[in-house]
Amino acid sequence: MNFLRRSLVGTTLTMLAACSGDTGPTGGILKVTLTTPNRGLDGAAIVVLSAPVAPGSVTPAAGLTLWGGPVTAATATIALTGTLSAGTILTLQVDDINKVAQYSATLREVAAAAGFGLRSSLAGYSLAVTK
Repeated sequence: MNFLRRSLVGTTLTMLAACSGDTGPTGGILKVTLTTPNRGLDGAAIVVLSAPVAPGSVTPAAGLTLWGGPVTAATATIALTGTLSAGTILTLQVDDINKVAQYSATLREVAAAAGFGLRSSLAGYSLAVTK
């Protein structure tokens, strides 16, 4: 009976360990990507970042300058200047990339590169946060 009990306990523990699959948080980089109808013709943007916790760091893409950082709150408004093209405009150092769905980025304003006049519409623009 003692052998049977040990075998059952051993098998149960092995099954629990195999089923858990939870390895904990995975720190890493998330990307904020821009879709724009004015490729290379935008020179500034106001972006609102929302996250479950403040990112460890927020880094602009090459050629862009970040204004309003460092980001130390779960919701932050920042400005980016430089030639804004479609693709990654920011990277976020986060404590768990598996929480990507809890991160968002929203465009508030976009300005043209020439003269920095505000765009009258944000139609065709979008931001996405991805792994």
